[in-house]
Amino acid sequence: MNATRIAILAAAGLAAIVAAFFVRNAMQPQVIERTVAEAPVAEAPSVRVLAARSDLAMGQRVAPGDLYWQPWPEEAVSSSYIRESADRDAVNRLAGSVVRAAIARGEPITDRRLVAPGASGFMAAVISPGMRAIAVPTSARAGAGGFILPNDRVDLIVTTQGERNAFSAQTLLENVRVLAIDQSFSEDGSGAVVGSTATLEVTPRQAQIAAQAIAGGTLTLSLRSLADADAPSADTGEMADGGQRVVRVFRYGREERVALSARGGE
Repeated sequence: MNATRIAILAAAGLAAIVAAFFVRNAMQPQVIERTVAEAPVAEAPSVRVLAARSDLAMGQRVAPGDLYWQPWPEEAVSSSYIRESADRDAVNRLAGSVVRAAIARGEPITDRRLVAPGASGFMAAVISPGMRAIAVPTSARAGAGGFILPNDRVDLIVTTQGERNAFSAQTLLENVRVLAIDQSFSEDGSGAVVGSTATLEVTPRQAQIAAQAIAGGTLTLSLRSLADADAPSADTGEMADGGQRVVRVFRYGREERVALSARGGE
């Protein structure tokens, strides 16, 4: 074999080795280490404000579990928001309040959106839509010994004196809700409340009946069982044709007239 052929074979072998080297490098992934210096992002300062844990409807009583402290960007905090740093006892302070305007879940609480017990406008927020509040005189003797509490159900009885000093009693209103005794709105059942005035939730028609009774007789509140809470309220009504007694029944502010049978009103 001459020298020329040997040189050609050597060159071809070297070219094959070089080609194989480049192919191998091209098929392997290239790892490039890159160091990026990232500047730390500064977190916006925040404060904790009082917010609603769930949707609160207008007229709803607020419980402590309905409120919680939520972080809020300091730059977006309104002066009307309740801050934890300024009023740490706000959850307990606002418990028992009534929602004046609907509050969405997570929305910050303001004092203007709630009406605290005893504050101006509280009674108007407690009354059911379409109903009225009327105050009637009461006492320990005329109010079940003082054991009638707000949110109880009572019957309103009027006693009048007729001829020859004869007394008669008539139940005018049945199963009406007690809103307050004097200015006590507590519903925790902590004890007897002896007051001189009971505020009742009634319909406009029942308010007229109660007003006439106040002017013409002595009123007594008869405490009803808790089992009657869902029963409709009623007044004594009037007599229908044929001698049947008609009772006006009120459920959620709507009036219905029910004729009772002659066998004792069943």
